[in-house]
Amino acid sequence: MSGGSRHEVDDLLALASRALDNRQEAQAEPVLAAYAREHPRDARVLHFLGLLRRELDRREEALEALRTARRIAPSDARLAHALAHVSLEAGVPAVRLFEQAIALAPSDPDLRLGLASARLAEGDGDRALDELGTLLSGNAGWVDGHRQFAQLAMLVGRADSALASIDRALTVHPRAEVLHVLAIDLLSDAERYAEGLVAVDRAMARCAATPALLLRRAALLDDLGDHGSAAAVFDRLGQGTEPDHAIWRVRHLLRTGQVGQACAEIEPWLDKAGAEAFWPYASLAWRLAGDARAEWLEGQPGLITVHDLPCDAAAMHSLKRELEMLHARAGRFMNQSVRKGTQTDGPLFARIDSGISALREKVRAAVADHVRGLGASDPRHPVLAQSRKDDPRFAGSWSVRLRDAGFHESHHHPQGWISGVFYVSLPEALPEDDGSLVLGEAPASLKLGLGPIKVIKPVPGRLVLFPSQMWHSTRPFLTGDRLTVAFDIKR
Repeated sequence: MSGGSRHEVDDLLALASRALDNRQEAQAEPVLAAYAREHPRDARVLHFLGLLRRELDRREEALEALRTARRIAPSDARLAHALAHVSLEAGVPAVRLFEQAIALAPSDPDLRLGLASARLAEGDGDRALDELGTLLSGNAGWVDGHRQFAQLAMLVGRADSALASIDRALTVHPRAEVLHVLAIDLLSDAERYAEGLVAVDRAMARCAATPALLLRRAALLDDLGDHGSAAAVFDRLGQGTEPDHAIWRVRHLLRTGQVGQACAEIEPWLDKAGAEAFWPYASLAWRLAGDARAEWLEGQPGLITVHDLPCDAAAMHSLKRELEMLHARAGRFMNQSVRKGTQTDGPLFARIDSGISALREKVRAAVADHVRGLGASDPRHPVLAQSRKDDPRFAGSWSVRLRDAGFHESHHHPQGWISGVFYVSLPEALPEDDGSLVLGEAPASLKLGLGPIKVIKPVPGRLVLFPSQMWHSTRPFLTGDRLTVAFDIKR
């Protein structure tokens, strides 16, 4: 490394670190860029410059800075990891980069997970799964590894093997409750409730009836429709002091018609950390109770907007081609709402493909317009309480391709502030309501009979924005493909 004085560099790195923590990358990036022009061989500054540009969705420039830094400091493991990670996000081949990073930091588990994702992205998912399985054979307690193994098995079409690594680990560590809980949660995510209940009984036989296992037993009984048995377990456990416990109990109360009690148990969570998981259920409970707050929550003007974006035929064709290439390697996630379709892996809007990048900027501009049109700030409201930034950032982005009779189950996005869907292509001559976006309809599994707040007809080039806490689904369609891009905006 060479450059200015150590104190000057340390100050710059501190500035960049604060910027990354406080969403001030746009202010810090020009300062580090100017220094890098004057001192082009300072690897530490170039490293942080790459990270700042990544957060600003300037990934091609980020990669340029990180590649230059890597040439200057080839033995820096953190730098090697950063380059591999940003390359993977950007859709650039990253297997070799992760292998190089692993050679520098062989005990870093995140690098092993990154390599598996990179192999999947490059069409070698089966090898990734086998390598991960081998690693897990020697590290039975690696929970994140087991979770990725299960997801990867689903994505490469080996769903029957999704829990194989956990099953092997449990033969060695039969009393490892954390592994039992993981297996149960994965089965529940995949809506394999009966198998999940068997897994709970097996776990309790080995680990005793712990609160974590009892809670999962109650939730699974409820999902299977045995509400009486579920009630007995929920009553034994009492009101939840942890969010997951409270959510499962609220779902039970709503299913069994105890709306007043559900409202009462939701209320204390709405001003706590993690409230985003409770607002969707507040909407359902308030609507069932006839509470005026339901309209305040999701019926205010400006919360739902429709934008027909300017997209010429050539741009749409290019975008469709890029997305279809990704879907050729995509599969079904364990916990997704998609039925009869595929969902892409990784942050879609991080990719540097020209069509996807162009759409990202059009979406960003439309979201900024949407935010400017929101109602007055309201500190109690999950949408209107948030700071209104001029540069919307993405919390997640992906593409979904639904095929004949495909649809989304009703769901919500607790990780987002504002969510959106952009329609790329649709079957020709869709009958009325087929493929429509349905906002506000209660999940069918809760059997509440609450219909939609709004139904929006899909049109190629159309963007729909709505609160992330709002339940949303799609109507099935008879034939053809429906290709969309979806995303969440950060709070």
